[in-house]
Amino acid sequence: MNREALDLKYNRDGAKLRIPERLLLAFCRPTKAAPLPVTTYSYTLDNALDFSRRMVPDFPERLRGKTVLDYGCGPGWQAIAMCRAGAAHVHAMDINEDWLAHGRELARSAGVTGVSFGQEPGAEKYDAVISLCSMEHFPNPEREMLRMASFTRQELIITFSECWFSPHGTHLNGTTHLPWLNLMFSERTLMNVRNLYPDGSDGAKTFGEVRGGLNKMTVARFERLISSVPGFRVHYLSLRGVKGLPMVTRIPVVRELMTSALTCILRPV
Repeated sequence: MNREALDLKYNRDGAKLRIPERLLLAFCRPTKAAPLPVTTYSYTLDNALDFSRRMVPDFPERLRGKTVLDYGCGPGWQAIAMCRAGAAHVHAMDINEDWLAHGRELARSAGVTGVSFGQEPGAEKYDAVISLCSMEHFPNPEREMLRMASFTRQELIITFSECWFSPHGTHLNGTTHLPWLNLMFSERTLMNVRNLYPDGSDGAKTFGEVRGGLNKMTVARFERLISSVPGFRVHYLSLRGVKGLPMVTRIPVVRELMTSALTCILRPV
């Protein structure tokens, strides 16, 4: 139990902490503890595609010799790794200019020339459009889904983890290891506690306002999204159970709580 919670009386804005916030804090890391390492920043060009290889069949072999749009590329590790793995050309796209600059410098230092970076697509069509661990962050996922499809010539590949009702769908597991926080506490409580930590310096009041954003993507919402893309059909869909548990992704209601990651491949009709 976090003993610091007994001494904390006020939040970052000077408001007195409520009982639910103090209860949650009792199971959190100390607010002054060093930040936990983030997966994004532990990438190397050798391990950047490990998640994709586990989640997408024949990845990156299915990209070899193809033009690729990495939609929501982040700091660029995966885009460069895909290029090194045999993609003909990878265009990495993101709205975060700092991440794009990081990707350009990383490509330069690695001597990789078959990759480009920008906030816009750079071409009308790509053989493959890939969204890796971005779908749960888009402010308007319906719009982004249609936009990704519009750039796709052969395949649209989407994979992400931690959907909203999974054990750590709030993405607050760097604060506490308690699962299913959003089923036990209100959004107000979760945000007020989050904002006591360094990540909360943005002062977000909702999950949609946090850095990177969270759109509360559920399994059901994602399945509705992929089934309603005009001119495309679902070629492959896989739901992975928490801790690899079998069958849990096939049981109504339980599947929302026990799906840890999803992968989908769409192809034009």
